[in-house]
Amino acid sequence: MIKKKIYNILNKNQGKYSNLINGSIIFLILLSVPLDGLESYVKITKSAKNIIIIIDILISLVFSTEYILRLYSCTVNPKFKHPFFGRIKYALTPLMLIDLFALPPYISLGYGYLRTLRACRILMLIRYTEGLQVFEEVLKHKAKELTIIFGFFVILWVWSAILIFRFEHQIQPQVFGTLFDALWWSVSTFTTIGYGDMIPATVGGKIVAIITMLSGPILFSLAAAVLTSGLLHRLRRACKKQLP
Repeated sequence: MIKKKIYNILNKNQGKYSNLINGSIIFLILLSVPLDGLESYVKITKSAKNIIIIIDILISLVFSTEYILRLYSCTVNPKFKHPFFGRIKYALTPLMLIDLFALPPYISLGYGYLRTLRACRILMLIRYTEGLQVFEEVLKHKAKELTIIFGFFVILWVWSAILIFRFEHQIQPQVFGTLFDALWWSVSTFTTIGYGDMIPATVGGKIVAIITMLSGPILFSLAAAVLTSGLLHRLRRACKKQLP
C-alpha cells in the first residue's frame, strides 16, 4: 500500500503531496545547475564557497532519496513487477540513467571531465515537463524512420569524408592531414556551417563538397518532416481523448 502511494506520487501526480514534492524537485534542479558556475567564480569568498558545497551536497541527498524511492516503488508498474530484474530494467531506462548520473555532488567529481556529468541535472527536467515528454514519445514512435535517416547520414558522412580526403590530402596535407580532419569537414559541410578553414582545391573535392552541401538540408528536412508528422499524430490523439 505504501509502495503504491509512493509510486503514484512520484510518477502519476496523484495525491495531495505530489505537486509539492515534484515542485520542490524542479526548484532544486533549477537551483543546482548554476552552483557549479558560482563555485568557479574567481572573486567568491571561501566561506561562500563552503556554503555552496553544503547546499549542493544537500541537494544531492534529496535527489538520491528520490532515486531510491523510485527504484523501490517501480515494481507497482506491471512492466517492472519482478523484485530484482524489474528494478534492473527500470534503472536502465533513459530517465533513470539521467537521474543516476546527476546524483553525485560536484565536489566528488573533481575538476576533470567528470564535471560534465553536471549537465545531466538540467536533463532531469524532462520528467517534469509535459512538452519534453511528448517529444520523447514522438521519438520512440518514429524511431524506425529516424534510424533510417540517421543511417543515410552516417553513410554519406563517411563517404564524403573518405572521398574529400583522397582528393585533397596530396594537394593540401596541412588542411586535410588525416581522415579525422576530413570527417570534421564533412560534418560542418553537411550542416551548411562551413567555417571556411577547410576549402577543397581540386575539381573532385569541389564536386564532393556540392553533393555534401545539398544532401545535408535534404536529410534534415526529412527528419523534421518525420518529427512534425509524429507531433501532429500525438496532438490529434490528445484532442480525440478530450472530446466527449
